[in-house]
Amino acid sequence: MVKKYFGIKYWKGQRLLLLAFLLVHTIASFYYNSQQNITFDEPNYIEYAKRWLHGQPERIKKLDDSKSPVIAICWLPRMVKQVINPNYQLNDYGRQDQKDGRYMMILFSFLAALYVYRWCCELYGANESLLPLLLLLFDPLFLAYSTLITTDLASGAFMVALLFHFWRYLERRTWKHLLLAAFFTGLAVVTKQSALFVLLLLPVMSLLFQWVNKERLNGVRLLTSGILYSLVVVVVVNTAYYFKGTFIPFGDYAFVSQSMQGLQESLSFLHWMPVPFPESFIQSLDMLQRQSEIGGGTTASSYSGVYILGNYKANGGYWYYYVVLLFYKMPIGTMLLLIGASVLMIKNFRLHSFGNRYQFLLLPVVYFFVVLSCFNKFQIGLRHLLIIYPLLFIGVGYVFCQLKTFGLPVKATAYGLIAYSVITMLLYYPDLIPYTNELIADKAKVYRKVFDTSIDYGQSDSAASRFSKQHPAYKLPVAKPTPGKYMVMMGEMLDYNLRDRQVYPWYQQMKPDSLINHVILLYDIKEENLRKAGL
Repeated sequence: MVKKYFGIKYWKGQRLLLLAFLLVHTIASFYYNSQQNITFDEPNYIEYAKRWLHGQPERIKKLDDSKSPVIAICWLPRMVKQVINPNYQLNDYGRQDQKDGRYMMILFSFLAALYVYRWCCELYGANESLLPLLLLLFDPLFLAYSTLITTDLASGAFMVALLFHFWRYLERRTWKHLLLAAFFTGLAVVTKQSALFVLLLLPVMSLLFQWVNKERLNGVRLLTSGILYSLVVVVVVNTAYYFKGTFIPFGDYAFVSQSMQGLQESLSFLHWMPVPFPESFIQSLDMLQRQSEIGGGTTASSYSGVYILGNYKANGGYWYYYVVLLFYKMPIGTMLLLIGASVLMIKNFRLHSFGNRYQFLLLPVVYFFVVLSCFNKFQIGLRHLLIIYPLLFIGVGYVFCQLKTFGLPVKATAYGLIAYSVITMLLYYPDLIPYTNELIADKAKVYRKVFDTSIDYGQSDSAASRFSKQHPAYKLPVAKPTPGKYMVMMGEMLDYNLRDRQVYPWYQQMKPDSLINHVILLYDIKEENLRKAGL
């Protein structure tokens, strides 16, 4: 029987499959969550959210620069427990609250998944929408961050939602979609400051849409919609910070970054102008800009610098950073399907179709990829691409939309690539953060290609501690080449300190006996090994 779901016609079995995919994704996420240590950034995110819940959104610590109020959702389990038992207390330095709070982050995963499914339905029809959704839900990167207390996946969820509604507004001119687009834009900006760049892209897409449809500009409607959109965004951002410090005169800000100080000085004639955003929001932009100016690897820095392919920069990034990460960390099956979708889109390119439908996927992906690759000094993990990651899987759906024009061999290959991607994820599960595809054959030498939070986000620290207690014969690494049994975290054998730990590069010349959790290397080094290595 045919019904409607999300405004799309579907067969009853398709809804059951959708629910089944979401259920399995939830189970996989929750089990994964139970096996992972709290990562580096999560305590800072949750601590800021705690202060925000107490009405204190001010940024008082160096690492508060990128933290967001939306993370406060992770405190819901603790709040419920406190309501049920007002005397409820813990003395574990917040560890249980952090673990419980992770389960709430799955809501952002659901939001992203449902918008990917809805968008695919709109573009390709319900029959072709479940397969790209399956790829997304069981993608190593998406699944790994589905329950981590960070803003990366949440920003991707809000980005795909705002772009969908913006597309729908231009197509249907309904105020509902305009308001929803503005609402999700406000949430995206509150969640991750880099989302501000979308405000430069939306007018471009709007003009392209009107140009390909030969629409005449309606000045009154353009002005009205622009004011309404801006007003909603401003209200959402202000509400997120309790309207604290809103309308502080521009000249009264004490900026810490040189660029913001320079802007303030050059615009001295606007010192009287009230800034319509909360002080904490402006402060976050200023602090991030200051970190960008300082660079990584210093005591004043909030990050250790940028590392890729064995190269390191304390201040600056590499234009090819995310290209390399995708090349080694995206499942090969997904990568080939994405390449196939790109080839088919180019082959079937029609300007009218592009302007009406596909620009809302392709332009944001290209735009943010360029911004993050060329104008971003904080290149410290593939997780930053989660802001556009769901859009890639909507694009992959184009392959399945076109499959009906191909024979059985091509169809079997496409379905086989999906299975291959899921299987390669399962080979790593539940240690998904350090996932790399088969293009890196020797997993003990992953660090020669990629590292930082893309491999070690602190998720295996507790596993290393347990192993050390259970196997006391294995010692911690030493600076001087010495025979013995050693347990070495992959980051400790780099040439550069990326984890605030001392490094011991001489272990690179030794062959490890085994690899645990894909980041813990075990060595049994003998005198003979040292002689052969010339140490």
